[in-house]
Amino acid sequence: MSSKRLVIVGGGITGLAAAYYAERSFPNLNITLLEAGERLGGKVATYREDGFMIERGPDSYVARKHILTDLIEAIGLGDQLVRNNTSQAFILDPVGLHPIPKGSVMGIPTDLELFRETTLLTEQEKQEVTDLLLHPSEQLTIPEHDIPLGEYLRPRLGDALVEKLIEPLLSGIYAGNIDKMSTFATYPQFVANEQKAGSLFEGMRLMRPLDQTPNTPQMTIKATGQFLSLATGLESLIERLEETLEQSEIRLETPLLEITREDGRYRLKTDHGPEYADYVLLTIPHPQVVQLLPEAHVPELEQLTTHSTATITLIFDQQESLPIEGTGFVVNRRAPYSITACTAIDQKWNHSAPNHTVLRAFVGRPGNDHLVHESDETLQRAVLQDLEKICNRKLEPKQVIISRLIDGLPAYTVGHAERTQRVRDEVSAKYPGIYLAGLAYDGVGLPDCVASAKTMIESIALEQSHAGESIN
Repeated sequence: MSSKRLVIVGGGITGLAAAYYAERSFPNLNITLLEAGERLGGKVATYREDGFMIERGPDSYVARKHILTDLIEAIGLGDQLVRNNTSQAFILDPVGLHPIPKGSVMGIPTDLELFRETTLLTEQEKQEVTDLLLHPSEQLTIPEHDIPLGEYLRPRLGDALVEKLIEPLLSGIYAGNIDKMSTFATYPQFVANEQKAGSLFEGMRLMRPLDQTPNTPQMTIKATGQFLSLATGLESLIERLEETLEQSEIRLETPLLEITREDGRYRLKTDHGPEYADYVLLTIPHPQVVQLLPEAHVPELEQLTTHSTATITLIFDQQESLPIEGTGFVVNRRAPYSITACTAIDQKWNHSAPNHTVLRAFVGRPGNDHLVHESDETLQRAVLQDLEKICNRKLEPKQVIISRLIDGLPAYTVGHAERTQRVRDEVSAKYPGIYLAGLAYDGVGLPDCVASAKTMIESIALEQSHAGESIN
């Protein structure tokens, strides 16, 4: 009997990680990876010219999510891991720039003495937050079912802190409205830590990076970069993954057009002729999944909303800089600006832009992403107008790099995890042997995509072992 065949659809980080884990799980499995575009990597891309190492997509990942670090080390790139510089970051509100309170974790205060120094809130608002943190209401209960993140946080922290600090910090990551976002699917650690420590305040204090060196008389908060990247650029992760694949055949510019059953297998129609598979892993955007699997009733996927974003990177001579010393700022949704955030790349990363000032601005909010679809000239003009207003000076970049992610960020609204499971159950019932992975389901960060790929490969192995069938 000929060996089984797995076809992975999508050549982004999820698809490549899936091929990597599949090769190690099934040494004799035939693996084909189909990518519709002309390059691998999806949203992961690095601008590497003239000594620059500037990310066009994600620029890092959260260090505590070890699965990506494990993968990077396994493929021999561990010596290229770099940690971000720690410096002051800011919130931009309608009044101006305010330092993010020191000692806060994801916007939640863990040191009330430091919190009292913030200019973001009025004295009355700061006192309200302090009272709520130290004396949480006895009516608060740990949610047993998913609720909006705003609904979870507001009675614990107050409306002022949520609107002025936490919303701009957290909403952009998951492309959502904080009052519609799923607590369980986006920040389950809040609930878990509250349950563990008895209150959200004490729970978040457990998450602080601590300096516990032998010469330190007591534990103190330590300023440690919480993000990791690669000195060679994150695109080198894509390149090295491709190099490590030994039994996987990669086919670029091969979009999948249709999936049908034929003689107990799946027939995959492409522009270059049919492909046949015993197992199919779809790592593509969810609208394509809906079109490819018409027999699966997946209204949850059809209703899943997305929005588009753009990054506009502006490269200046070194003497040109923001009038602040720090790694950048995020923008309050009520502030009159088009940009949603801005990162000072040269201050955040030592390897990215030697002898230059580099600002990376972000555009595109849920429900308000029309600017992303405008011309490069319009985007650049809008961003420069914002930054010039903020800096109170004329800015003249020597180079501008624009990248777009169209309909690429799904909104993780309340009930996301349960909907995702129902979708997978429906697909499994109607299309046994077809699996779903990627940022539409299991998290939008790079480690989440890798974890999603690994879990689905493990699911293939588990289901086949239950069926008493070997795919090696």
